[in-house]
Amino acid sequence: MERLVPIALAGVLSLAGIGSATAAQCIKAGGWGTGVMQNFASFMAQAAMKNQAKAWGGESVKIGKVDETCTWKTLAYECTARARACK
Repeated sequence: MERLVPIALAGVLSLAGIGSATAAQCIKAGGWGTGVMQNFASFMAQAAMKNQAKAWGGESVKIGKVDETCTWKTLAYECTARARACK
């Protein structure tokens, strides 16, 4: 039994390394934008998010579903956009 524990532990750790290698191929990209009109603030936030993703992964980066929130702040809308980007 004592011999099996180190062998099983080594097997689990080797599988954990495989999972982290594939996870390293994706990031959570995000951007922020402001504007008097909500659609402009949204456009700026998504453009900033796409710029971050392309700076990390190049032109061939794949961007997933965008999660966006917009709120009115004193004089303008503030929008944030986030999405998963993978190479």
